[in-house]
Amino acid sequence: MSKKLVVALTVAAVLVSAYLWLSGGVEGPGPGARGAPPAPLVRTAAAREETFTDSIEALGTVRADEAVDITANVSAKVLAVHFNDNQRVASGDLLVELDGASTEARLREADVVAREDQRLLAHYQALDKTAAVSKTLLEEQRAKAAASAARAAEVRAELEDFTIRAPMGGVLGVRQVSPGSLVSPGTRVTTLDAVATLRVDFTVPERWLSQIAAGQTIRATSVAYPGRTFEGTVASIGSRVDPVTRAVPVVATMDNADLLLRPGMLLGIELLGPPRAVRVVSEQAVIREGTALFVYVVNGEDRVERRTVDIGQRRPGLVEIVAGLELGERVIVEGAQKVREGTLVSPAGDGAS
Repeated sequence: MSKKLVVALTVAAVLVSAYLWLSGGVEGPGPGARGAPPAPLVRTAAAREETFTDSIEALGTVRADEAVDITANVSAKVLAVHFNDNQRVASGDLLVELDGASTEARLREADVVAREDQRLLAHYQALDKTAAVSKTLLEEQRAKAAASAARAAEVRAELEDFTIRAPMGGVLGVRQVSPGSLVSPGTRVTTLDAVATLRVDFTVPERWLSQIAAGQTIRATSVAYPGRTFEGTVASIGSRVDPVTRAVPVVATMDNADLLLRPGMLLGIELLGPPRAVRVVSEQAVIREGTALFVYVVNGEDRVERRTVDIGQRRPGLVEIVAGLELGERVIVEGAQKVREGTLVSPAGDGAS
């Protein structure tokens, strides 16, 4: 067979095959090879409303509601100590007795003089009724009696300094004097802290100034008590913002009836703001591209729209949408890597965002 005949038969066979395929006489490739690809399967969830409570975190230092150093006012020897370390005391409780023997003697002398001057004054006043004493002598005695009474009161006040008492209720610190030791004015005997109620000092950045107010609740944690939370209330907010740190000082009060917290401790502070309604979606729906954030929205025709969004606070599994998305709009939470703007998708059913 010649080469020309072989070529002619081959061409004829190809033409016949093409004719049969085009006319449907021969089964051609499947529809998937000739038609559009199937719509990708995605899972969507609707943007919904949730209640968020904003929180501000800070570090705070505990201090007593009232705190004083108990000191001596006079130079004297300690006779007795009537307290133990860390003892709870009430206002007026006797803490320390000092040796005031010489002052007691002067008080007895002053009292004797005052009584005698008062006796003479009473006698002169009786004589004055019958004009048996001059007015000058009566007035001199009246002045003398008043002076001696004042002197006795002065010595009595001095004697009170030889007994040291608690000026308020609270918890004492470590004892720093012993019986027999000599103290002088300013010598610290111990400390006294009113710790049934504590104050917590912390600072808040100025950008949060509009979101804090007296009466707000705070939650505090301490490394000394893992897993335990202490609650308090904002008592006051500083009137000035620090020009260096750009922070405002805040003071909160906290009940400490069980005496677990102590002045000087460091606390982690969480300041809770008022509850507010926000739009949220699953955090899986938000995609970052450089500095931009966007979501894929599925419209009513099941086509994808790329939407730039602004986000706010985050919660486990959720993110607040500040702008760019309306309540009820569906966003892709699974399968976003398979789509782009305008893609026709097959939603697999809404999931919880």
